[in-house]
Amino acid sequence: MSTPNLFLIAAPRAGSTQLAYWMDSHPDISLSRVKEPNYFSAHEFKPDYVRSSHLNDVNPTQYVKSGCVRRAQFVVFRSCADYEALFATSRSRWRFEASTSYLACPEAPVKLQVYAPQARIILLTRNPLERSLSHYKLARRTGRVAHSLRQALLEEQSGITDLAARFLLRPSRQWPGCARIKALFDPGQILSIEFEKMIASPRACLNDIAAFLNVDPRGFDLSVQVRNASAAVRFDRLNRLLEVRGFKTILRRHLPFRIKAMLKPIWFDAGCTMDISAEDRFRVASALDIECGC
Repeated sequence: MSTPNLFLIAAPRAGSTQLAYWMDSHPDISLSRVKEPNYFSAHEFKPDYVRSSHLNDVNPTQYVKSGCVRRAQFVVFRSCADYEALFATSRSRWRFEASTSYLACPEAPVKLQVYAPQARIILLTRNPLERSLSHYKLARRTGRVAHSLRQALLEEQSGITDLAARFLLRPSRQWPGCARIKALFDPGQILSIEFEKMIASPRACLNDIAAFLNVDPRGFDLSVQVRNASAAVRFDRLNRLLEVRGFKTILRRHLPFRIKAMLKPIWFDAGCTMDISAEDRFRVASALDIECGC
């Protein structure tokens, strides 16, 4: 049975979805049916929190048993059999997943190394401050967070939020996670990529990946674009209500792609983006202990 032999490891909001789909466009590389199965970090996602926060895009066991080929973004897999079923039918030379929880989780690299000691690792990192601010905008846009950036920062610093809910600071501290991975895998098994360089020169980035995996660089299709919306939500209170009650998860699961594409221009205001004040940028930068060019 086919199992994963390649892992794209990045923090959330670091470009992993776009890179994963570019990689998946290559005939010798295939992405898991679930982009982020979170199998090696599942212990950080308490079942009650996953359920109350409606984190799973699909039910893992039912999804696997149904043989559904429709790709899901984020699911917490706890069963090894269910996890491996995501790759079972792949005939590609390189089979990968791209969970964004592994970099911040101290135990994930150890579990991954035990499971696949010969695996190749692609590390994708982003400027910590920009990653944090991008994640806050996403949390507001999806309705997961309703309060100010300052309040979200205070809650995370206080430690009252669930470990899996800490999205501002914990995922942005990428270097300890990179160090853990580099201590467990040989240098020849790791390729490091910076988000900023990937965006500036995607073809050069994919050429590096082709050399790393020994595949034909002409196999990547750069026309494959993932649209991570930056537009503001038009109906903020309704958006929050639908998220808290779990209705948005139900709609994501069952609405046809064509209908969702039609609703996006209605739901989002492309002409309005969320601005972050210089003061808030400074607060987050100070919490991350980095210089801020405000």
